[in-house]
Amino acid sequence: MIISEPGVIAPSLYTVATADVPIYLLDGDRPALFDAGFACLSDLYIDSIQAILSDRQPAFCCLTHSHFDHVGAVAALKKRYPEMQICAFERVGHIMAKPRAVATMQTLSSAAAAAVTDYGLDAGSLGGEFEAFELDRLLKEGDTLTVSDSLTVEVLETPGHTRDCLSYYIPEIKALIASEALGIPDYTGYVVADFLVDYDMYMASVTKLNQLDVDILCLGHSYVYTDEDAHTYIPRAMDYAKAFRKRVEDCLHESSGDIEQATQALRAYEYDGKTGPKQPEPAYMMNLKARILAVQCRMEQKEA
Repeated sequence: MIISEPGVIAPSLYTVATADVPIYLLDGDRPALFDAGFACLSDLYIDSIQAILSDRQPAFCCLTHSHFDHVGAVAALKKRYPEMQICAFERVGHIMAKPRAVATMQTLSSAAAAAVTDYGLDAGSLGGEFEAFELDRLLKEGDTLTVSDSLTVEVLETPGHTRDCLSYYIPEIKALIASEALGIPDYTGYVVADFLVDYDMYMASVTKLNQLDVDILCLGHSYVYTDEDAHTYIPRAMDYAKAFRKRVEDCLHESSGDIEQATQALRAYEYDGKTGPKQPEPAYMMNLKARILAVQCRMEQKEA
């Protein structure tokens, strides 16, 4: 099954507020949130969390990585739930301490707010600007969080999309919260392979996650896959990553290494013709250039 609406995924597991820029919630004695979406959707997230938890508070907010569309509402959530621990890989805290990085996130958050009606959300529900935050708990490979006697969260380091990327596995329900460590599928089935840091590192993380027994796969945007769709997604994501790497290599060869020319060709192929909701343009272009540079660096290393 492919789930593209907010609500119940499985007993105790929810997509909060919107599937396009989701927060996932695992309910139990110590509820856990996963990611924090857009800053401009902070009020909507909080209202949706309260509808599930009532007067209870989340114990954890576990971040997958430091991008603006996954940490946007952290500051607002912390204000609403002051006892909640903000948990992430150590590097996320370092990035939040850099004024230039925070300024970039504020700019990207503003662009996202202007485009959020594309997701079918009421502009009147918007509120909140991006604010930097501090981490309460550092996570690393092998750490475990206890949500209840029957629900635990295992922490996996899955770099490649970013250097600080974590995934979270809930073995009792065979659920994997992988965010963009496994790419970003769209409504056509195409998977954007978002290896912003390093292609081989990204593929190693995908291979690692493919070893898990997964019946529920929660991705970074738009979709949750269950059962057979979850079982077949990761191999499909691998194939799309290999194909995109090859297309980048071809574009770089055809343009004699001209990054701008290759960027325009790849944008036309992957982004311009897409209708319906899609990644805000400033963020897409920043990520596309990072993917091209990652492939170019790989090509140069192999030629050396």
